[in-house]
Amino acid sequence: MEHFDLILKDYANWKLDNIEAIEALKHHRSLIYTRLEPIYLVLNTLYDEAVENGSLDEEKMTIFQTGLNYLHDQFAIIRIYYEKLFDADCEAFEKFTPLVVYLLFIGDFRDDVEEKNGSFDDEELNDIENMIENMIAERREDFAYVEDLLKKAVDKIIETFDVEHVSIIDIYAEIAEHLGVDLEERRTWVLGEDV
Repeated sequence: MEHFDLILKDYANWKLDNIEAIEALKHHRSLIYTRLEPIYLVLNTLYDEAVENGSLDEEKMTIFQTGLNYLHDQFAIIRIYYEKLFDADCEAFEKFTPLVVYLLFIGDFRDDVEEKNGSFDDEELNDIENMIENMIAERREDFAYVEDLLKKAVDKIIETFDVEHVSIIDIYAEIAEHLGVDLEERRTWVLGEDV
């Protein structure tokens, strides 16, 4: 339990460090906020429950810790772009959030395929990732082109490795529904429908 208390404190500190960015992304109805909202709101709900009840059951502790680790990793990437490349200018950053979301998706997808099939390295996916990073740095807005390339590469990988990808976002959206957490955006991140 003492270990979990530290995790709760980590979340409180994480939230304090990121609340301005979260609120700015939420205010601008950012794709990034929409993508991460299920995890963020589940963590808020479980945090409040833990504070009110003094603890959580083991399953909820696991959900909380997994979500916190995921948000921490995602925001480390987001903040690099938001703060370093866009000087925390949410409006300028927002224009390129589709590309940042693609990068976040690629990382999730790569981890999922690797977890299910052992080592995984796809040159085409790596090339697309590099292209997206360059597009963000150069402020190029050819989103439809890169989306098409990414969908084709992902479809090919799914077919080659015979893998079904269910995103952590979708899992937390289901958890949110189970907990009665009302999501502002009803958005699924299922492969083939969205990237």
